[in-house]
Amino acid sequence: MSIPAFRHNRGGYGGMSLRGIPDEVMDDWFAPATRSRAVRRDFAKFATGAPDRKTLLDWSERLSDFDRPVLVVWATEDRLMPREHGPRLAGLYPQGRLIEIADSSTLIPEDQPERLAEVLTDFLVQTGAEPVRQAD
Repeated sequence: MSIPAFRHNRGGYGGMSLRGIPDEVMDDWFAPATRSRAVRRDFAKFATGAPDRKTLLDWSERLSDFDRPVLVVWATEDRLMPREHGPRLAGLYPQGRLIEIADSSTLIPEDQPERLAEVLTDFLVQTGAEPVRQAD
């Protein structure tokens, strides 16, 4: 991830934000892997250990057992995660709710942090949860 062409490639991290991810942010993300063999090992296990399609479908069927409010936040300009998957995911939960955030790709916290915070706060208030407030 130290090679800029790879780091900013539109088919990878470069495509996950409409505005691009600053190098210093990516440096922070990847720093633990540069310092720890255990982190690299765990990442490799994660990246190569995706369950098969049948297992994923079995797990998705179990989502309907979750009886609490669920908020699915989806980016409208996401090139990596198709837009039609957002409503499908929200629909798997009995109390699922979908909010789409415009002018954002996969990494909504990078593209639209204020809008995401607003959506999350509204959801917490509407469902009776208390949002966590940061100390000033």
